[in-house]
Amino acid sequence: MKQIKQKTIDTTHLHSLEISRRLSSYVLSAFMLALVGSAYTGYRYGYQDTEIPGEFLEVEAAIDQQHHDIIRLREQSQADLNALALRLGKMQSEMVRIEALGERLTTMANLDKGEFDFTQVPAQGGPIGQGETASWSSPDLTREIDSLTQTLDDRSRQLEVLERMVMNRNLKEQLSPSGRPIKKGWLSSHFGKRTDPFTGKRETHKGVDFAGAQGTDIQATAAGVVTWAGRRYGYGQLVEINHGKGYATRYGHCNSVLVSVGDKVEPGQVIALMGSSGRSTGPHVHYEVLKNGKQIDPDRFVQASR
Repeated sequence: MKQIKQKTIDTTHLHSLEISRRLSSYVLSAFMLALVGSAYTGYRYGYQDTEIPGEFLEVEAAIDQQHHDIIRLREQSQADLNALALRLGKMQSEMVRIEALGERLTTMANLDKGEFDFTQVPAQGGPIGQGETASWSSPDLTREIDSLTQTLDDRSRQLEVLERMVMNRNLKEQLSPSGRPIKKGWLSSHFGKRTDPFTGKRETHKGVDFAGAQGTDIQATAAGVVTWAGRRYGYGQLVEINHGKGYATRYGHCNSVLVSVGDKVEPGQVIALMGSSGRSTGPHVHYEVLKNGKQIDPDRFVQASR
């Protein structure tokens, strides 16, 4: 029989071959990475060295300019808003002053506060307009604010003049005797010639008499300063008030006097209580009106209403 020869596999050679293959793979991978890196580096340097087209630079410059313009417009708008806010504050303070003037005038002129209510917006209305509508432009709005400011200043000055006129008128009215010197009672004797109740002779009565109950309030018929407060011959307990402009009033036969010399009194203020002191036949007030120190007929002042 033929002896079969077995081939022996050289494992050392196979192992060397496997190492050679792996090494080749590593070298190839390293080469490819180096190639890609070189290509990328070259691309970057090449791109950076490439000149940017002029159109791109112009667009970039335009964008920068627009950015600066927006910032400038924003700053200008804020400045305009601040200026408008200051003007608005001035107009609001002026309106407060005008409203206060209006309230005082309403009170001084005895006007209906419901009709002239300065705390409410004036009533307005109407159907929707059929014409074209338009929004305000900045110049138009500025001109309108200027015009309104001027109008407010003018109206404020006019109201101040009117207030002074009303105050002067009211002052004159308050200083001028007006109405009856009593709250309750009746006219018991007129001014002029009459029969004297004590002598029965014809004499001149230099005032008017108002009779009433003992202790009835006696009131000042005008504003003024008390120049006499006490007993005086013929008058009993007397109050005399100087009203200025040559006018004075006297209130005689009082039961008690409630004011003192030098006191300032207002129209309607209670100054004494009715009595029968002095030359009197019963409770009443002897009322006189004097002009430049001379008694005049009080009738027109009694009939007048304040």
